[in-house]
This record gives sequence, structure tokens and C-alpha cells, in this order.
Amino acid sequence: MKNRNTILIALWLALPAGALAADNGTVSGLFLRLPPAAAGAGMGDAGVAVVAGSPAIFVNPAGLAGVKGGYASFSHSSWADSLTYNVVSAAVKTKNSGVFGVGLRYLSYGEMAAMDNTGAAAGSLSPRDMSAEAGWATDLDWDSSLGFSFKYVSSRILRRATSFAADIGYMKRAGNAFFGAALQNSGSGLKYGDEAYPLPLNLKLGLGVPFGRNLLGVFDLNVTRGASPWVAAGAKYTLPVRDDMAMSLRAGYNTASADTGGVNGFAAGFGLAGERLALDYALRTMGELGITHHLGLSFKWDMPGLKVTNVREYPPARREQKKTFRFK
Repeated sequence: MKNRNTILIALWLALPAGALAADNGTVSGLFLRLPPAAAGAGMGDAGVAVVAGSPAIFVNPAGLAGVKGGYASFSHSSWADSLTYNVVSAAVKTKNSGVFGVGLRYLSYGEMAAMDNTGAAAGSLSPRDMSAEAGWATDLDWDSSLGFSFKYVSSRILRRATSFAADIGYMKRAGNAFFGAALQNSGSGLKYGDEAYPLPLNLKLGLGVPFGRNLLGVFDLNVTRGASPWVAAGAKYTLPVRDDMAMSLRAGYNTASADTGGVNGFAAGFGLAGERLALDYALRTMGELGITHHLGLSFKWDMPGLKVTNVREYPPARREQKKTFRFK
């Protein structure tokens, strides 16, 4: 079962989508659709309107603008025992030039047996996918932000293929609701041998609605090249544990992997967050591809010259942040 699941996931992510399903088009780099943070994975991979911290560079770069000092994050995911997905990111706010961020995603498929065209053993291969990204974001006014990111994508199966792409994102607060939009993976495709396959260009449109001070609901619509449109929805409930710590309970569902059969698309997780350090865990069901486990760790800090007081995760409006965050 382990080898079967490993091969299924490797085929689904590493090979161009058109090589697996004639109605899916010919798209490569599907690992770019994987959730980059345990917190987002626990809400069904929804949250383009509310994503924050350095992981925002992978989802909606406009979310980087919410970093008020420094932020670093690491996420580890395991699939079918031998597949691992590691994501690291960091972001720093500057005094006059917005927020700059960087990120790295690395998916390893482990070692797999290789065969020649006669079916005889031909050694082994170690497929892997990787992207390195840099981004920037700024507030446009008290209620909206804009961000950009650029990425270098590399994939290796039997040969190595590379590509460059860009993302653009926007966030806005209107009343009690958050709106977000991001265009992801706009760029050239990966070339395997003589054939080039485009990246999974994706348009994300999302809504986030707080219900009181403790509950947040999110909903995303995704229109992806090479796939049917898919939706994601999730919720997060935050419980104060003590004055300097809170626990978050998360749940979500998406239709991105509906074609894998079995029980798929469901997600759940939890997190513990203090003033500086946060730990998150999530699991997702992927039908015949099995269950994925996601573990995340993030750390935020104040920058020299920036005084932070009375921080709230979802402030009523950006105009109130002028009183909450200020340079000395």
C-alpha cells in the first residue's frame, strides 16, 4: 500500500496533468497547489482574504503587508510515509518601503525504483519539486493592501525542468468583511524533453467574515488552468487559554481532489499561539492518496524602532492600527 500510494501521489503531482487525465489539460508543477502552512491546511486551504504572516507570500502576497515587525515560519507535511513537503518563509517590515518576504517550497518523493522500456529494473530515481520566491507588499490605504511575488520553479523526474512565474494579490476590508484576490503562477511552463507544459495558473477569490470576536469563517473560489473550478471553505474558533496564549480550532473542506475517490477534501486542525511563538497541526483526507499530516511553527518579533502594543488578530479596521502600531 505504501508503494502504491507513493506512486499515485508522484504521478498526480510530478507528471503533467494531461498525462493522467485527458480532460485535465496539460499542466505541470501541481505541487504549487499544495497548502504551504498547517494553519491554512486546517481550514481546507481557504483564506485568500485573511492569510497573514510570511506564509502569505505563497497564497496572497498582499497579506505580507500585515507583518508589523518580523515573521518567520516553517511547515512540514508527510504523505504516504516517504513523501515530504517542507516550506520555509520569512518577512520583514521596513520603515518606509513596505514589507519584503522570501519563501522556499521543497517536495521530495523519496527514492523510487526505475524500469526500462522492457520492464526490467534500471536502478532508482528521486523526483523532487522546488520553488524559491521573493515578494513585497504595502498598504494602499487604511483598509486595503497590494502585493507581488516572483518565483523560480524547478522540477526533476528523469530530467530537470525550470521556469519563472509571478503572483499578484489584493486585500480589502469593507465593514466587517474581508475580501481577497490573487492571481498565481503566471509565467512560462516547465519543459520536459521536447515538450513544455504550463504551470497551474490560478485565480483565487475569497471572503472572510468574523462572527463575534472568536469565530472566523472563510470561503474561496479557485479557477485553475487544467482543472475544473474548485471551492474551499473553512472556519477557525479561537479560545483564550491565558492572557498571553490562545488555542485555535480549525476545520474545512475543499473540492480540489474530488477526482481521487474515497473520502477526500476534509480537513481539521488546531494551534497554540503566544505573543511570539505559534504551533499548528492539521490533517487532510485525500481519498485513495491517503491522509496528509501538517505541522507548522512560526515566530514573530518586533523590529528596532517599531513599538507594538495591544495587538489584535482581526482589528475592526486598518485605521485603528495607526494607534496600535507606531514608530518611535
